[in-house]
Order: sequence, then C-alpha cells, then structure tokens
Amino acid sequence: MRPMRIPPVLSYVLRRVAISIVVLIGISAVAFSMAYLLPSDPVTSRYPDISNEQRAEMRRQMGLDQPLIVQYARYMESVFRGEFGRSLGTGNSVGEDLARRIPATLELAVYGILLGTALAIPLGMFAAIRRGRPTDHVLRLVNIAIQSVPAFWLGVVLIFVVFYQLRWAPTPVGRLSPLYSPPPFFTGFYTLDGLLSGKFDVALAAGRQLILPVLVLGLGVVSPLARITRAAMGESLGEDYVTFGRALGLRERQVVLGDAFRGALIPIVTTFGFVVGNVLAGAAIVETVFSWPGIGRYAVTAITTSDMAPVSTCILLVASGVALTNLLVDLSYALIDPRIRHGYGK
Repeated sequence: MRPMRIPPVLSYVLRRVAISIVVLIGISAVAFSMAYLLPSDPVTSRYPDISNEQRAEMRRQMGLDQPLIVQYARYMESVFRGEFGRSLGTGNSVGEDLARRIPATLELAVYGILLGTALAIPLGMFAAIRRGRPTDHVLRLVNIAIQSVPAFWLGVVLIFVVFYQLRWAPTPVGRLSPLYSPPPFFTGFYTLDGLLSGKFDVALAAGRQLILPVLVLGLGVVSPLARITRAAMGESLGEDYVTFGRALGLRERQVVLGDAFRGALIPIVTTFGFVVGNVLAGAAIVETVFSWPGIGRYAVTAITTSDMAPVSTCILLVASGVALTNLLVDLSYALIDPRIRHGYGK
C-alpha cells in the first residue's frame, strides 16, 4: 500500500506554520525580556508613596521577585491556556482585556486598509498610464507629501480643524458617543452590528466616529502602495504581451486592467502584505490620538505602567498577524502566477 502523499501546497503551509511558531516563541521571549529589563517598576509606578517593606511584599505577591526565566515560563503557560498572563493595571487576564479590544482595532484597521487600497491602486495605475506627464508629476508630489506627514501630527491637526474649528466631526471619544449604547454583538464591528441589529442610528454614529482615524490610517497606506503600483504598472505596460494585445486591437481598458494589471500583481500584493503589517503595528499611535479602545492603546498604557504581560502579548499578537498576512500573500502568488503553482507541484 502506497503511503498517502501530502499535497505540495499543504506541505508548504505546514512548514511555514511550524517556522512561524518557532519565530513567535522567540519574539515572545525577546519582548518579555525587554519588558522585564525596563528601568521602571510596576509596583512603584502604581504606588509611589509606599514603604520599601510594602513594595517588597507586593512584588512577592505579584511574583515579580522571581527570576526572569521563571516569570517567562509562567507567562508561556498562561499563553497556552489562552489567558496570556494577568494585567496588573486592570486586574483581569490579558485574554479577557484583548477580547474586548481586538474588534475595535480590527474595525479601524480593516476600514483604513480598504480606504488606502481604494485610493492607492487607482492613483498608481493612473500615474503609470500618464508616466512623465504633468499629471504624473503632480501625483508624485502628492504622494511624497502624504508620506512625509507623521500620523500623530495629522491626527492632531484633523481633530483641531475638523472637530474643534469646523464642527464637522463628532467628539473623538472612542468607538461610540456616550449618547448611544453598543449594538448587540455579531461581528464586533459596531457599524456592521448596528446594521444587522436594525439600529441604524448606532451604525451611523459609529461610522462618524471612524471617519478621522480611518482617514489617518488610510493615508498611511496610500504612499507605499501607490508608489509600487506605479512602478509595477509602468514596467508591465512595456512588456511584449501588452504590446501584442494592443496590436490585436484589444480595447485599452482590457489591456490595462486585464493584461498589464495582472502582470503587476505580484509586487503589488507583496507591498500590500508589508502595508498590513505596518497598519497593525502603527495603529497604536492613531488609537492613542483618537482615544480608540483598541490593542494599540492598551499596549501604550501598559508600557507607561511597566505592565509586562499586556506588552508582551500585544507584540506577540501583532507578530502573529504579520506572519499570517505573509503566509496568505505567499499563497496568493500561486493564484496569480501559474509558474509558481508549477513550482509548488514540483
């Protein structure tokens, strides 16, 4: 009886998952060690006026007097239990805190990535088609300007102008105004949950709260993705198969959106993977500026109070998101390019 043969793509996925697990364990060890070596002390940060004896007793109760390897082993044990340690600031397990904050970050990140992608790819394609013309130069200047503006500065300016001066946006107080109650949980996205539950006023209010932070995150996506789209489309438009398609009398739209864009997809998808990682890692700045109750703001608060478990877990969570994104990007290559599918088969 012949042994069962594992499909090449499944074998590749299993290898990548195994490598990712090893990498994530290493990242968790480095992150935990860095948090442990911070000069500030979590007990002193919360209780600066207590005596040395009381401080030593509290450190003993929290297990902070144990060696680093013991604390890390205890933390990893809680990770495999799904608790991810206990936050000294909230008193809850980090898993419970993250369960309330992950939907907020995902809603913000998904809409920001969608907005940025919807702007970047058409702009990059248009600039490639008009390469060397005044329109191309203007778009490049706009792209450089967007890339040069820091997210925290743009967020503060938008709050001052759009909210404080013009009163076009609601108060940046998080996901929902205090005048509304959160909708029933379906997806964790307040906009979608409001629509699914029939509370359209809540969905509209949640959407208005998203406008400014999504705009800041989306503009951060535009610059790298538009630049790579322009370069990849410019190279693809010069290929022989595009020239051949035009010689056959195909419509320009079919040549550009079909042949040329498909040939440029590999670098665009690769850059999209990097952009998603940057959004997940950089959401902390936007969440802090707009008082958004996501994992980024949770991590920033934990850093200021030397709360080690939330910091390590948030870093591990972002690294997991980046690893998953890179795996999906690699698998998407096989759907785009038949030669890569043939390579998996071999």
